[in-house]
Amino acid sequence: MLLLHGWGQSHAFWEDVINRFEKEYHIYTLDLPGFGQSYEPPKMWKIEDYANFVHAFAIKLNIQNPIIIGHSFGGRIAAFYASKYPVDKLILYSNGGLPPQSLQKKLSRHVFRQLSRIGKHLFPNQLYKLHTVLFRPKQYRNELQITKQKSQRMLDIYIQGPQDLTDQIKKITTDTLIISGRKDHLGEPSMGKRLHRLIKNSQLLEIPEATHFAHLERPNEFYEAVEKFLKR
Repeated sequence: MLLLHGWGQSHAFWEDVINRFEKEYHIYTLDLPGFGQSYEPPKMWKIEDYANFVHAFAIKLNIQNPIIIGHSFGGRIAAFYASKYPVDKLILYSNGGLPPQSLQKKLSRHVFRQLSRIGKHLFPNQLYKLHTVLFRPKQYRNELQITKQKSQRMLDIYIQGPQDLTDQIKKITTDTLIISGRKDHLGEPSMGKRLHRLIKNSQLLEIPEATHFAHLERPNEFYEAVEKFLKR
């Protein structure tokens, strides 16, 4: 089982998931480049670069046909990975990857990115710390190894905006479980339904009382669905 965390997070995000599944699965997780205590990417990376990095990580550790659980930004990486490399099962959790439909989401993201453009040269370290706070559940305090170069590089990657992965998502043939929170304040609650329509062998779990962090907020519903899916 390979776990890919979201933006502003680290391997620590998966602590509860690891505790739940470590007796049944051999679990791998990592700080993606630019997050936690990993160094920033050597250049401006896109989702494909992150997916290729994860594939190189899998080859290095001889991980074949993994079960991948990806959350948010990590879910985008997981989706791209599954469109290109062999995966046994795929779980996309609070995922993106498709263009936003909500005018409010489009506007808020645009404003936030414009502010990031202005601030990244003036106070990149503080702005990068703010990013990690916004995209992180309160339960976890990630260890950050922050330098000015790292902060500016990761802000540049964020400012370029989310990629439209529609073409890659349509190629996914792996059995897929999509989990979304109906009260997701960071993503679009309708995203899960849109992903479900595009991925042929997929099922959708929409948790009414969950936001962006369902496994922490509604663990019973989350784990019941995941365990049932993995044992099919």
